[in-house]
Amino acid sequence: MSTATLTEPRIVSVIVTDQAIVAHLADGRVVSVPLEWSWRLKDATPEQRMHWEIIGGGQGVHWPDVDEDISVEGMLRGVPAKRPSRTETRILLDASSLIDLEHGKPVSYDELDRLLRENHARLILTYTNVLEFAAPFGRTGDRVALRDRLQQVERLPVGYLREGAIKVAELKEAVKAFSKGIECAPIDPRGKRWDETLVLEGPSPMGLPLNQSLYDLVSMALAKGNVIRQAKELWGPKLARGYAQKRVDKQKAKWPDKEAFQAEVSGELACNSIPVAQKSLAAFAEWIYSNPTRCPGFRLAYEWHQEWMKDSTQPFKWNNIPDRAHVLALPYVDAITMDHNTADLCRRVITRWKKTFPAINYDERIFTSLKDLLAAKF
Repeated sequence: MSTATLTEPRIVSVIVTDQAIVAHLADGRVVSVPLEWSWRLKDATPEQRMHWEIIGGGQGVHWPDVDEDISVEGMLRGVPAKRPSRTETRILLDASSLIDLEHGKPVSYDELDRLLRENHARLILTYTNVLEFAAPFGRTGDRVALRDRLQQVERLPVGYLREGAIKVAELKEAVKAFSKGIECAPIDPRGKRWDETLVLEGPSPMGLPLNQSLYDLVSMALAKGNVIRQAKELWGPKLARGYAQKRVDKQKAKWPDKEAFQAEVSGELACNSIPVAQKSLAAFAEWIYSNPTRCPGFRLAYEWHQEWMKDSTQPFKWNNIPDRAHVLALPYVDAITMDHNTADLCRRVITRWKKTFPAINYDERIFTSLKDLLAAKF
């Protein structure tokens, strides 16, 4: 264990009074800041203030009833939370942007922390962007560097999104709405911790204590080797052949988009054991297809993939898999970074949709670099 780990300030308990937030640190220090520094806790009930949990191995405290996070660094540096005049901004970065941030491009972690807090914004972490970010450290075996980087990320105002759960949740809600003849209710794919992004529904599969840090959780995911590399080696060639054949089949069959979409819906319903009467399947798929705001993540990812399939000059790359997962999340965040090709394909789809549904604004959320995103949002 390094000296830095031993001397790093860690919170072991906290008390919230009517005047102050008081944190007791592992090294014996007591840090107190005015209650006004947290508008969420100031507005909370005594019971809500008492319901807290240590996160990040002592790097911060989370109040789940009011969705408040306070870090030990923030208390020591003196960073009061700004009461928002608008809804919280959720920002989803791809792994490339997270890696740029690691190198201080275009801002340092500390500067991004300040910008997020001042603008009431939260960095969204998913299964995909975190594992892609961690993959290089998994290859080198440098767990100390991985720990340091993930601690830097976890000190930021963060939230978690189950991108893999979006498709199933949207389809289940759509089946329910279709059977009742009503519109779909919005789904909520958020999670409380990163390990919850590993599963489609329900609690974390690991059954871990609440105080596990992001590094602990990612280390467990990588414990049996580099899962991304292993999956790539095992499934990469097979998927590449499969996508090539699908392109050939699609060109031969010349399916209309609606017919191909029905086949996609049917496959997803069967794969996830979502019951729909066979005689209603075509009508159900047509109902979803007629309005892209029904099952928006599933529909956008499907259309993005169709655009990619149409271009025979684009060979299959392993990044197509996390790219598609990233696209699924676009309707559920306020800003997102993605590579130029993925962004271009998404914008083609959205431009087509806006001819009939002009209120759809997903294209306004897309940025191809963190630098452009920060310039536009802040």
